[in-house]
Amino acid sequence: MISLKHLTKCSSIKNCPEKLDMSAKYDFCTDTRKYQHPSAFVAIPGAKVNPLDVIDNLLKQGCPLVVFQDLAENQSRVEKLKVIYPQTSFLCVSDSILFLQELSHQHIQEWKSQSPRHIVFAISGSNGKTTHKEMLSFILKKIRPEKIVSTEKNNNNHLGVPLTLLQVNDQTEMVVLELGSNHPGEIKVLCDIAVPNAGLTTNIGATHLEFFDSEENVFLEEGYLYHAVKEFTHGNGFYLINQDDSFLKRLTKFKGSVLFGESIDAEAKISFLENGAKITNGADSLTVSNNHITGRHNKLNLITCSFIANHFYPEYRDLIIAAAADFTPTKNRSEWIEFEKQPVFLDAYNANPSSMKAALQGFKESVIGQGLNLDQACVVLGDMNELGENSGNYHQEVGSYLAELGYKNVYFVGRFAEYYQRGFPDGKARPSAAEFKSEYRGEVLKKYRIHFIKGSRSLQLESLFDIT
Repeated sequence: MISLKHLTKCSSIKNCPEKLDMSAKYDFCTDTRKYQHPSAFVAIPGAKVNPLDVIDNLLKQGCPLVVFQDLAENQSRVEKLKVIYPQTSFLCVSDSILFLQELSHQHIQEWKSQSPRHIVFAISGSNGKTTHKEMLSFILKKIRPEKIVSTEKNNNNHLGVPLTLLQVNDQTEMVVLELGSNHPGEIKVLCDIAVPNAGLTTNIGATHLEFFDSEENVFLEEGYLYHAVKEFTHGNGFYLINQDDSFLKRLTKFKGSVLFGESIDAEAKISFLENGAKITNGADSLTVSNNHITGRHNKLNLITCSFIANHFYPEYRDLIIAAAADFTPTKNRSEWIEFEKQPVFLDAYNANPSSMKAALQGFKESVIGQGLNLDQACVVLGDMNELGENSGNYHQEVGSYLAELGYKNVYFVGRFAEYYQRGFPDGKARPSAAEFKSEYRGEVLKKYRIHFIKGSRSLQLESLFDIT
């Protein structure tokens, strides 16, 4: 629950009701469908719906506080609601989202001041942010139930981050926070709100290049988390610096940081096993295994998250190892499914050149590991979106990588199919998942023994299997 005393430090407040008890504490809700009495409600104007038009049910339950944005239409609506529901206080703010950002910032600052063990662990990077968040959260919640708050789904933006922070309560020990960005400056905004005192930038790759133009600019954006943790903790915060990434290895070590990776320059050195990975830091080493994940990149993600968990909770080492072994990928994201008795690797959530290459390499390892060969494997690649003016070249590059790996049976789906084909001429082009579905289900699925499906979210490749 959030103390209303924080309101005094929120510059967005326009008019605070006199009857409002500033010593009270409330949970805050922004979705009328998820409202639970006696939470306070923050009305965020939508493109089509004004929440004040649909909150009568909340008010009938006795909602104690409604925060609304200072708009002419809202003022008249609120005056009418005050008459009908005199038990509710109405707080006017200049901007509802800014209010949530300010409130969550004040709340998390107070929470952090209560104990040096209170950690906001933030994750940025081009690829693997959500996977790291899911893995780390899974492990931590196994060893410290009810003590961990983490980003839900991919609510990693200017609204999702504040809403995550507002879930922190007196029982919380650690927050696992995913930071997303597709425009310059967004990571700084999120860091200023959350004030992370620990973190990791996973890697730097060709993502959202229509706004960043170059990977160097992606590095400046995603790598800002390093500077934030260093500044907020005066160099004492725990931060992992990936020595295997050509951009991130340029970051200089500070007191609380750890250089990790396979590189000779790493302090915490990673090595890979048949179904897991090992990390060795000085005289200490940690080994984890997992039969539910595919590819070297996911083994790297898992050992990294296990290392993080062990850093903060070394007394739970055995439970961390056991939890790492139990992790299974989330829906549509690097998961193995079985469809009509065929094994399918499905990642229909996101795609960019580096994640595509890593997944294709990992799938090849799985094919061989299962005693099959690439003649028996089918690969379906959808568009990689948000790559800017060089999109065609990036798709051609991935097509060439398919040939380099030795794949034979490949289908390309979407508007960039012809660019994939320039790198892999033997691939077959299809305009959309909807138009490919009957062919795939009727012929392709039965022809091959093992399948790989990956593309950007907009392609909805999971629809090939009637998955929503």
